[in-house]
Amino acid sequence: MNNLILKNCKFSDKQIKNIIIEDGKIAKITKTLSKSDLTSDNIIDLKEKYVIPGLIDPHVHFRDPGLTYKEDWASGSMAAAHGGYTTVIDMPNTNPQTDTLKNFKEKKQIALKKSYCDFALQAGVKSKKDVDEIMTEKPASFKIFMDLYSDDELNELFSHIENTGKLLCLHCEDQKLVNYYTSKLKENPDNKSDCKAYSRARSEIAELISVHKAMTYAKKYNLQLHLCHISSNQTLKYVEAYKQDMNISIEATPHHIFLDNSTYDSYGTKAKTNPPLRNKKYALCVDDLCKFDSIGTDHAPHTLEEKTKDTWTTAAGIPGLEVTMKLLLSQVNKNKLSLDEIIRLTSANPARIFKIENKGFIKEGYDADLCVIDMDKYGKVDVDEFYTQAKYTPFEGMEYNGDVIMTINRGEIICEDDELIKHDVKYVY
Repeated sequence: MNNLILKNCKFSDKQIKNIIIEDGKIAKITKTLSKSDLTSDNIIDLKEKYVIPGLIDPHVHFRDPGLTYKEDWASGSMAAAHGGYTTVIDMPNTNPQTDTLKNFKEKKQIALKKSYCDFALQAGVKSKKDVDEIMTEKPASFKIFMDLYSDDELNELFSHIENTGKLLCLHCEDQKLVNYYTSKLKENPDNKSDCKAYSRARSEIAELISVHKAMTYAKKYNLQLHLCHISSNQTLKYVEAYKQDMNISIEATPHHIFLDNSTYDSYGTKAKTNPPLRNKKYALCVDDLCKFDSIGTDHAPHTLEEKTKDTWTTAAGIPGLEVTMKLLLSQVNKNKLSLDEIIRLTSANPARIFKIENKGFIKEGYDADLCVIDMDKYGKVDVDEFYTQAKYTPFEGMEYNGDVIMTINRGEIICEDDELIKHDVKYVY
């Protein structure tokens, strides 16, 4: 008996096919169903709704353990499933940091119990000994927040990843420049209520210089790099010039693509994020997505109290899991983006970059991770519909056209019509 049959699925090439799922895998993709198939009691007629691979988010902050008043693995992964994501990769900056074997194992156990979707974990870089020990647990990658370290410290941290064969993910902002301009701008009391001062304090130059240093260290230690949340068109041009000569991939975020720092005028400190939103001269746009390798939401939830302080003390971070597909599909309906481009950025490339086997594609033998889309669904972004604990977004009230209506993780429906269903998840490595 088949576990699940999805009937009348529209693929991105507009062909109508049926997907037969057995034991969590895609057993068969066929244009016609046999009589024996039609006797199955678990057939869903999708009535020619689009089906794409389940989304993979390589950049989430679920705050668990230690900061669960902001988010935990349950609420964060529910938001992921609600947004069409079947796999997420969590960042190491929890409390404690995921930079020792003990902490890595503890977080993995928490996620196995609480998560609503499959997952992997990035590890922090503390010492060569810790890196080697964490390697036994198969981390998705290692992560360094470059704005937290001096050049000498960065050189040492990069050296710890040499010979691991693992991807190194980077938050690229130069510590010296950020600290200097933050200190200078804080001297003017008016900047305490000027959110744009934050963009000047953590400028596009600070990002560009940090990326240059990252490439220098990567060449020295022969590392594969993944540059997280590139925020400036200047950095994008710089990376393009060197990309063919290096093993490097770059990630866009929805907020850096769809917003610039004029958003502060209407949304204030709730739009504060690292790296900051750029002014229009340096901001990215939808047309730039073809130059990126992946989209990561950088889902970074905080409480509303933490998001409504002054320029300098407000927490930096924007939740993104439940708005990203609304934003992208709306661009498809405006003929500014193709469905195949969305698949490349949110499924196929993340699976390739992070070497996640059997995910990222709709192929026989692959995990039945699927995202069902209604391109005719209209609405407005409403934070009251969010599953994340972070009930805010600079996209609040935005009209959208196109949304996820069903998320399937290894053959199990985990979200349908905005309702979540728990199932047994797995660590993907």
